[in-house]
Amino acid sequence: MTAHIDARASTAGAPRVAHGIPDCAPGEVVALVGEGGAAWADAYRDVLATGAVPLLVDPAAPAAEHARWLARAGGGRLLHTRDRTLLEAPGAEMPSARPAAGAPARRPGTVLLPSSGTTGSAKLVERSVDSLRAEGLRHVRWAGLNASDRVLLPLPLWHAYALGWLHAALEAGAELRAYPPTALGAVLRDIEHGATVLPLVPAVARLLAARAGRAPLTGTALRLAMVGAGVVDDELDDAFRAALGIGLARDYGSTETGSLFSAPAGAPSGRVGHPLAGIGFRILDDEGTARAHDDEPGELRIRVAGEPGGPGTGEAEDGWRSTGDVAAYHPELGLRILGRRGRAVRRGDRWVAPEEVETVLRSHGDVLEARVTGVPGRTATGTTTRLHAEVVSLRGTGADSAELHRHAQDRLAPYKVPDRIRAVGELPRGRSGKLLPARRLVPGDEATLIACAQSHKRSELLFTLVRLGVLDLLRQGPADSARIAGELGLDAEVCEQLFQVAESAGLLRAAPPEERGGTRPPSAPAGGATPAPEPAADAPDGASAILALEERLSRSWVTRGQLTSLARTGSAARAFDTEGPDDALRGVYQRAMHTPAAHRRSGIGIRLAGARHGRLLEITCGPGRYVHAHGTAAANRLLRVGTLAEQSTHGGDDGPSADGPPAVPEPEDGELFDLVVVCNAVHLPGPGSDLRDLAARLAPGGRLLVDDVFLDAPGGLPQEIRLDWLTHGGSAWPTESTLTAGLGAAGFTVRRVVHVGTPAVTLLVAAPEPRPTPQAEGAV
Repeated sequence: MTAHIDARASTAGAPRVAHGIPDCAPGEVVALVGEGGAAWADAYRDVLATGAVPLLVDPAAPAAEHARWLARAGGGRLLHTRDRTLLEAPGAEMPSARPAAGAPARRPGTVLLPSSGTTGSAKLVERSVDSLRAEGLRHVRWAGLNASDRVLLPLPLWHAYALGWLHAALEAGAELRAYPPTALGAVLRDIEHGATVLPLVPAVARLLAARAGRAPLTGTALRLAMVGAGVVDDELDDAFRAALGIGLARDYGSTETGSLFSAPAGAPSGRVGHPLAGIGFRILDDEGTARAHDDEPGELRIRVAGEPGGPGTGEAEDGWRSTGDVAAYHPELGLRILGRRGRAVRRGDRWVAPEEVETVLRSHGDVLEARVTGVPGRTATGTTTRLHAEVVSLRGTGADSAELHRHAQDRLAPYKVPDRIRAVGELPRGRSGKLLPARRLVPGDEATLIACAQSHKRSELLFTLVRLGVLDLLRQGPADSARIAGELGLDAEVCEQLFQVAESAGLLRAAPPEERGGTRPPSAPAGGATPAPEPAADAPDGASAILALEERLSRSWVTRGQLTSLARTGSAARAFDTEGPDDALRGVYQRAMHTPAAHRRSGIGIRLAGARHGRLLEITCGPGRYVHAHGTAAANRLLRVGTLAEQSTHGGDDGPSADGPPAVPEPEDGELFDLVVVCNAVHLPGPGSDLRDLAARLAPGGRLLVDDVFLDAPGGLPQEIRLDWLTHGGSAWPTESTLTAGLGAAGFTVRRVVHVGTPAVTLLVAAPEPRPTPQAEGAV
């Protein structure tokens, strides 16, 4: 790409896709949806050339989110960048014509960007094309960018930081290659074959360093790797330099202004350098007076040459704009960002930068992610602000917080040490990799609240049908309401009304024509109705067992009373752990884990892991299916975890059934295994979620197999499963993405991931990464 992006200039002769310039009206808002790459960049430029206003949205977001952003922008249309299809609204089936006269319009020559939401709530930011070009030129001048450079962008182009570099490449006439952030192998190959400039965000930089660290790159043409939209600490800088032979430069800016400060590689941890050309800045104390450049913190304000402020812009009329950040500036060391004004914590007369504390916590070998916040509190002498830290630990949610507290004490001034450190399953990050703050919430709309309040009637009706034996009876063959009532000894009039509601809710359905003439088993003999039948042992995919489990949980542990109690007292002293489940719940749970579908999945998992022979350890809160299905049963070991697995049951209270697997011993200290299976236990505190412990149990060449459900699996369970984890389960590694990141940090490589059944259960195979061996120069 070599042409300028300029809404006022002709684009004749510039390369473009075959679909041509879209038919957009001047000032019309057009949401661009598509993966980053040449097609996206061409569409972006062409929309500007028509005088329309591009709205840059996340292509992975649902259609409803695209619609919300268009509504915030005052209305408009959506353009799919790959085929140039214009639609009236997200999800519309027919291509759109030009909007009617009088439709809302914005000023041509502007671009609309949703902000990242790091201030607590996302907003729509308007940037002029002139502002974006000026930002691009700031990059060009600072980096010495020219037509001989090849710029790699493994970032979403709709993100403000990437967009600034897109304009930089275009202003310099440099070659630009865009990749999705997950295409690490392709990025490394491009670096090996001549790429010179690499803009990054911290999350992608960490992944690249880990990937390249297996075979470090040397002697490449890469001359600049710059990280924006986040903090670079010494650990990340050292890891990247070791893996790719170059340190990380730093960039600081915002969606509203673009890049403002830059620092070369090797800058002190947390520093983002000095102002770029045309950028003025001030640091104000608590009274609003500009500080001397004394490295003392205050509110950072900036002014961009050629962009005066004005009423309604969020700036003072003299052009000074508040960044919302607390910062300090040293003439030699440069700018130090302590954090968002809403995040930076004031403790007495001192400021604490959450990012600094997070960096220290992440330097612990077991900490994958960290987030620090200030929480108002009271002491005997008055109000105070307490520091609370949340960490994602490779040890799972049962990580030793006392050890992490000692780690912080050894590395931080006393007023910076968190008062509380808690291991959590995940921390939210935006798609650019930024850690997101806690969201400010408001009630949902009234219609949603009412619908949710009424939805319990559906589950109560379902459990009524289960308890009465209706579903088990109908699995034997179709029947009308009178026949059902007669065979089960129920009131026919009430049943008719129950079944009408059940049919409308989808709990029952009309029998297909080919089944309507089928015969049923004989009715009960005279003298009384038969008792409700027991759940069918061969119910499809264990539906009877799952329904029985959900019915019991709905009146024991997943209740409004239990959730209210947890909210008031915390999960550390939850009733499930102190009182424990009764034998009936434990038996129902074990049957739900022992369905035909679960047994089939065990066979699939063993084949997927490629470990039909050798020693196997199964860590589970279920009945231990894998130790029985594996070929070398005598050498296998079983480790039951969780309160629901305290008794070895397979449907009864007296131990394994006659046709169940024989007793399997627990592992001894130091035993190593060729396959370690974590089945329905990776979310629980303990050995099933401790990735360090799992790695230590594997023999050389061994593999890890995880069999469980995750929130982000395609076709997986809904968010409501968190209520089960909260009340009677565990919340470690709730998503495949967090588990995959944790495994990578613990030295594993994920080899296979498949999804089985409905809802989807994940089978994930991982193996410890072998020690790097010397390779020929240039190998990736």
